[in-house]
Amino acid sequence: MTRLFVFLAAVLWAGNSFAASAVPEENKTEYNVFGVPQQVIRTIKASAETDTPPASVVDCGDKELWRLVRDKLSELQTEVMDENVIDRRRRLLALKHIGDFSPLPVEAFQPKDNYRVANRMIYVKINHGLKDKDLQLCAGDNSVLSRRVYLLAYPLRGQTIVEIINYTATIGEGEPFIVYDKNNLAKTGGK
Repeated sequence: MTRLFVFLAAVLWAGNSFAASAVPEENKTEYNVFGVPQQVIRTIKASAETDTPPASVVDCGDKELWRLVRDKLSELQTEVMDENVIDRRRRLLALKHIGDFSPLPVEAFQPKDNYRVANRMIYVKINHGLKDKDLQLCAGDNSVLSRRVYLLAYPLRGQTIVEIINYTATIGEGEPFIVYDKNNLAKTGGK
């Protein structure tokens, strides 16, 4: 039994020595007492090309953008049969007062300003692999709704998506949005 143990130990030690000598000198890794490598084993380099286009440029003061947003919101708010005159008037006034959006720096936006916008920004950055520089935020006050309405613009698959946040309740898994194309302003989409 002792001879078998000595023989196996010698074979394993010889195999380990052979494997260690087969590894090139620059790839050898030293380990500390706890088995943690003393150096980086492998370096992952980012590719030079990124698959996302540069930051979208949406003019927050563009009247055509406001028109597209109003059209999308009016499409979402279909008339309800039991809507009274006061509710209908309020809905139409709120829709009329959509506009006067001004740019808001994404870096300066704090989650305490609006948690819904902050959650949506995080969702977009994580799921679409974007950074703060790829996002653009526009904010506008709506006197009828007594709250701020936000437009979050970002590039996605060669298009510019503009989400309308804090005007209506969320729809499905996200916010209502339009596809903004400055060259073809009749193009709309969304939930």
